[in-house]
Amino acid sequence: MSDHTIGEAADILKVTTRTLRHWDSIGLLTPSRRTTADHRLYSDEDLAVGARILIYRGAGMALADITRVLAEPASAREHLTRQRRLISEKIARLRRMNDTIDILLEENMSTEHTVDAFGDDWPGYAEEAEARWGGTPEWDESQRRARGFTAGDREAFRRRQAEFVELLADAAARGVAPGTAEAAALVDKHLASIEGFYELNRDRQVILARMYAADERFDAAYRGHGAYLKELVDAQARAEGIDPGNANW
Repeated sequence: MSDHTIGEAADILKVTTRTLRHWDSIGLLTPSRRTTADHRLYSDEDLAVGARILIYRGAGMALADITRVLAEPASAREHLTRQRRLISEKIARLRRMNDTIDILLEENMSTEHTVDAFGDDWPGYAEEAEARWGGTPEWDESQRRARGFTAGDREAFRRRQAEFVELLADAAARGVAPGTAEAAALVDKHLASIEGFYELNRDRQVILARMYAADERFDAAYRGHGAYLKELVDAQARAEGIDPGNANW
């Protein structure tokens, strides 16, 4: 059996001396011996433990878990089984991400029309949207329609959305009052733009406008006029005999 200085041990394990000092400080890998000058000396057995630590780390285990495994070898199977499950889940997520990228490269992603429509201002939370609305008839319908969109359809939608945002910003700047004829036309224009994806009525538009005002990402997409759009929609709903506070999806 031979002893190795901390530098030699670091070279053998392919880690830094700082890492070995940290492992020592937390009791993960304490060298068997020290010189009279208090320099660390690692035995071959110490290096074997260091190699096991690296294997566990490579499996994604936390240092605290590795410390417990080394202290209680019988728990290694339990920890590794759990870690294998976590890694398998991560691999599955990465595969889904890879599949999504392939779809994007082919320009067939079902939500791409939405990203195109808002450009750099789009809030960008398709996963959150699917978690919130996935499985609803409206979500399924919007996805079905979007899959049939051509690049030209998406570009046309983007133009319409950009035009609407321009009109909304202009109306806000000019102080167009809710309930006026111009405001009503703007509200109808907004409703028509969304109807391209699923069936929409005034009640549902009220609920969507409420979300636009509450979610800063949508508000930013409307150039900070989400609350103003909500005022316009609410006023039009009231004019049609709908109480915005009791709107139903």
